[in-house]
Amino acid sequence: MTAAVLTKDILPANISQADLHKIIGDHQHYVTHRRGLRARLPSAKLDGLMMAGRDLSEADLSCASLRGADLRGVNLAHASLFCADLRDCDLRNARLDHADLRGASFKGANLSHAILDQADLRPASLLYMGDTVKFQGNSHSESPFGAVDFSQAMLRYTSFRNTKLDNANFTDASIEGAAFRGSRLRNACFRNAVMTGVHLDDLSSRALEQALRPPSPDALERAKPVLTALWAHHEWFVSGGKKGRPAMIDGEDLRPLAKSLKGLCLAGLSARRVIAYGVDFSGCQLQAAHLDGADLRVANFDGADLSGTDFSGAKLSHASFKDAKIGDLTLCNGKVKRFSADTDGHAPAQLQRHAKMIAQAGLSAPLGSC
Repeated sequence: MTAAVLTKDILPANISQADLHKIIGDHQHYVTHRRGLRARLPSAKLDGLMMAGRDLSEADLSCASLRGADLRGVNLAHASLFCADLRDCDLRNARLDHADLRGASFKGANLSHAILDQADLRPASLLYMGDTVKFQGNSHSESPFGAVDFSQAMLRYTSFRNTKLDNANFTDASIEGAAFRGSRLRNACFRNAVMTGVHLDDLSSRALEQALRPPSPDALERAKPVLTALWAHHEWFVSGGKKGRPAMIDGEDLRPLAKSLKGLCLAGLSARRVIAYGVDFSGCQLQAAHLDGADLRVANFDGADLSGTDFSGAKLSHASFKDAKIGDLTLCNGKVKRFSADTDGHAPAQLQRHAKMIAQAGLSAPLGSC
């Protein structure tokens, strides 16, 4: 594993959007051989900045922090991103071919349609030399220290052709139609990754054993009775308890019902630990529902009422919450059902902000139907 040394006189530089715009302008002159100046931004702090569509090929962004930056369509071919922090970045359609990505973190990033062909993604870490000496790098229980981190990333039609991916961490990643042809994947970790449309010959048997499998024959067979139970719950809710009955579907695989649940009234539903990857819950009434421990990656909650919903321990990377109602819930008896979601990186940024705001302000919303 490679380690770079940073001394305390090399401090992260806070770059403004205006400063960055000028630096990129000079760099674009450099890459088109019109004089200019190569972008050298080692250890720069560029979190949340806009670089979409710009040409940063051959730029030096080693050890830079780009958390949440807008990098859609950016050209980073042959760039140095050694140990860079790219968590939660939007890298859709970006070019990262032939880039030095050793030790980088792409945790939670969206790399749909990105090109990483022939990139170097081997483990690496930083050694800080200051008042104290310490190593810093990606850490995961099943990957070596400093391994490149794609955990919780969206890798839809991402190209990894002929890349060095030894020991890379793909835990909980969403991998659809990605190309790994000719890549080195020795000891890569794919635990609970969802892989669809991937050429299985490109991956080791160990990787496939760790990944989340497609719905089992038993799950497909149970889809109809589960849907019947959910419709009975819907009827129970809208009739005020006169018809239907409440459902408990803990641990069920809802993927076969991905397009069948839109707009249902499922308030108070017990759906702990369900597998609902990519399921459409848009417009659903999910007040006080128990979704703790559920796999809700890429699920759609647009316009849903999530007042008092329990998402604690749920996997929510790349789930959508546009126009969703999020807050605590005041029940008919005056008691408050707290909205709950992890704030340690499991939940999308929108949900984390709401969870923190609710905890600080004690916000609540009344139950719409009593």
